[in-house]
Amino acid sequence: MQTKLAVPALSLVMATLLAACGGGGGDSASPAAAAPTTPATTTPVVTTPAPVLASAQDTYIGTLSDGREHQTIVLENDQFYTMYGRTAGGAFGIEGFLQGNGKSNNGSFSATDVVDSTTTTLRTGATVTATYAPGVSLNGSVVEAGSSVSFTSAPISTAVFNYNATPKLTDLAGSWSLTSLRGTSNIFTVTSTGAFTATSGACTFSGAFVPRASGKNIFDVNMTFGAAPCVLAGQTIKGIAVSYVLTNGKRQLIIAGLDAGRTNSAAFVGVR
Repeated sequence: MQTKLAVPALSLVMATLLAACGGGGGDSASPAAAAPTTPATTTPVVTTPAPVLASAQDTYIGTLSDGREHQTIVLENDQFYTMYGRTAGGAFGIEGFLQGNGKSNNGSFSATDVVDSTTTTLRTGATVTATYAPGVSLNGSVVEAGSSVSFTSAPISTAVFNYNATPKLTDLAGSWSLTSLRGTSNIFTVTSTGAFTATSGACTFSGAFVPRASGKNIFDVNMTFGAAPCVLAGQTIKGIAVSYVLTNGKRQLIIAGLDAGRTNSAAFVGVR
């Protein structure tokens, strides 16, 4: 713009000087001012950011590379429970469970504090690394004591279990005959409020099922064992419980939990 406006400005100055000196008379027209130019415009490039995947929160079912099956629940806080075992007579039988505090990160899931509770012992120091599509797949591996087991999974059919449904204490109320992870028989009597008492031979314990605050179809569970001969005498176990209808119309209940120090565990499973 400065270059365009310099010529008429100089002509105007010269004309003024000539008039002052008595020259440049006549009817000559003043030079016209140059028309301003419009600067060229460019269209900004808009980049659409890649979508960020939600957490792995949901329920999944699948197989392990050692031939066993698994049912995995990833909660809203990325804590997870993986029950593994085999299906027999249409019901899922637990042979152990993994529990850990994981982290979802845009399609990657990992946990470094995994505890593995088996039928004979409780082992610590396992790690899980996986990839996920929320509510669609969860695939990865568990590394424990130098050995690795891979797993694949897909969502559990909502016709069997709907993670987003409202949990109902009426599904649990009544009597259950449950087998513990260690193979003992237990009778649970659950009230309409979720409180329960249980016996296993001469061992007695009690606790409560509470619908999870997230509103998802999971129950928080706590139980405190009585004195000896209870194996976990005086210990309190906290964890989760899930109940769903099997294809034969019967209802299954699965309970799994650990103590506060994650050094003792308990799990129960049964059908009625």
